[in-house]
Amino acid sequence: MTDHIDMKEGDSGVEEVLDEIVDLEEYAKLGKRPPLAKGYRIRVNGEAFVVHDPKPTGRAILTLAGLIPAENYTLRVKMAGEKPRKVGLDETVDLRHPGVEKFKALPRDQTEG
Repeated sequence: MTDHIDMKEGDSGVEEVLDEIVDLEEYAKLGKRPPLAKGYRIRVNGEAFVVHDPKPTGRAILTLAGLIPAENYTLRVKMAGEKPRKVGLDETVDLRHPGVEKFKALPRDQTEG
């Protein structure tokens, strides 16, 4: 048995980029991995924002949501079926990972950090 993939004629093996904005919450509810797209609709504290980078940093998400300076906030990502997990400011979040639902940002207590 050989290990090779038969490609259909015209299939370059390159993933197609959707010419649209993908709603991550919808894909999380369906349990599907979001496709490569021009943008990803995320929710931060219930408000919708569009991110064009499939792997933004925690800082980029907070900045997009107008939560500046980002150092004053703690960001958590909610994954389908899991507890929210803290995201560091310089940590990237793979928005194409199946189950990414939404984000919650809370002001840091002045005694933190």
